[in-house]
Amino acid sequence: MTLLLTQYLGKIRGKDSNRVTQFLGIKYATLRDRFAEAQLVETRDGDVLDATKDGPTALSPQFGCDLELSIIQHPLPRKPLPQSDVDCLNLNIAVPNDTTTDSHLPVFVFIHGGGLSIGANSWPQYDLERLVELSVLKGLPIVAVSINYRLGMLGFMTSEELRAAGYKANNGLRDQRTAVEWVHRHIGDFGGDPDNITLAGMSAGAASVACQLESEKPLFRRAIMMSGNRFFSSSLPYEIHEQSYQRAVAALGLADMSSEQRLNTLLNTSGEELVEKIPPSIIPRFAVDGDFVPPAMTYAQLADRTNHFPKGKDWCQELMVGDAQIDANIIHAIRSDLRNGCAERFLKALAAVLPSQPEVSEQILAEYGIATEMNDGEAFLAILDFLNDVWMYAPTLASAQGWKGRAFVYYFNEGNPWDGAWKGRAGHILDLAYLFQNFREYLSPAQQKVGVAMAEDLLKFCHGSEPWPAVVDGDIKDGFTARVYGPSSEEPPTQQVTQPFGGKSQRRSTVFDLPSRVSLDDLSKIATMFMHMQ
Repeated sequence: MTLLLTQYLGKIRGKDSNRVTQFLGIKYATLRDRFAEAQLVETRDGDVLDATKDGPTALSPQFGCDLELSIIQHPLPRKPLPQSDVDCLNLNIAVPNDTTTDSHLPVFVFIHGGGLSIGANSWPQYDLERLVELSVLKGLPIVAVSINYRLGMLGFMTSEELRAAGYKANNGLRDQRTAVEWVHRHIGDFGGDPDNITLAGMSAGAASVACQLESEKPLFRRAIMMSGNRFFSSSLPYEIHEQSYQRAVAALGLADMSSEQRLNTLLNTSGEELVEKIPPSIIPRFAVDGDFVPPAMTYAQLADRTNHFPKGKDWCQELMVGDAQIDANIIHAIRSDLRNGCAERFLKALAAVLPSQPEVSEQILAEYGIATEMNDGEAFLAILDFLNDVWMYAPTLASAQGWKGRAFVYYFNEGNPWDGAWKGRAGHILDLAYLFQNFREYLSPAQQKVGVAMAEDLLKFCHGSEPWPAVVDGDIKDGFTARVYGPSSEEPPTQQVTQPFGGKSQRRSTVFDLPSRVSLDDLSKIATMFMHMQ
């Protein structure tokens, strides 16, 4: 066991392995109650802090970890995952075990995904030890941090009633911001450089990074957005959140109570009961609060290098952004109900958004191979390709186009090696299984090479090196380069492409080949209408 003496937090006991020391479950903030704003832990008194075990996760459905592993299509050894409403704001830190306060290593801070509903830093797929061990072996040592934040209704529900009582919107985002502030204040004791932070996120975690980039104040030097953005993880106005709140209140049987009684019940009902009774149709979303979350930007605004959307591109130096070849398989996994009658519903969405452009609708149907006579299974897979291009692939390119600093684009094309619906295809969050090295013993040597190459590129990025050529001046036509990971069956297993679509990129140009009068925002409206149409 390592005993670390810190400047503000006293002595902390860590957990040692061969090359890495981990400090687990360190509380970065306290909560007065489950809806309150997080209060940064600035100092700590008392005995030695035992940081050898994971801390509690945020309240969320108990099946969350198994669900995510089922999407990856391979299990990992289980571990206990206790939950808490007020003691969940903790973080895990992994450092090379020869690190000192003079090391000043780059800091990698990771925000998990899970649709703002599930996820935890203690899930086995997010264990940081092997990534940090690899950083040492590659001569690119880092300090790695993974954070918990409030999820579901406690993290992202808001209403006029809650705000009037002093409870702000977007608790989960505020938690994340507080965690970054904790890193700034304390990470030097662990050998990290607080002025050299890379904030990374996957899926809803990547969308969270996009929200953190709305800060006026510089928070980190680099950002990594993996398969996530504010188009796929949409932001909703207070009016829509109010409707969700009223539905939640009704589901909990609180509709006839006074405001005071209702708040008291929400604060004191067991967390398990809250999670169990809130219907899954009430999906957590960011709230447009004008602070953490501004009104939604357009694809054109995101792709414009001359504006200040997001604000962080004026202070965050570098961006790494990418996607998996079929990220939309996550919709297949969690919204299988959309399959029923999907072709007819998609045609209705096309007609509603493009009523005067039937020829464009026909072009979309032809390019994606969607027809009403198809069975629901085939049609749904074809529609998922459209959703993937609009909500995952197009934002990847738009983010690179609009970035003022260096922007690095990657494509993850390594097919899933395990039995399941998506075997042979590169689906959502599979890249994390490769990046964090936690599935290493279940991969072939060639597949392991892909994971190591991806991790090494990320480590170079954290160190400020150029892992591959950046997009030149936002020009995706003549100044484009992307790193391609996989397939491992080919040599080399990682390559570079100089065109954003076609060939080894395994990306379609379809949404960019439509007439200019049809914007990506129009296509996004089609996708949204398809998802919500009855």
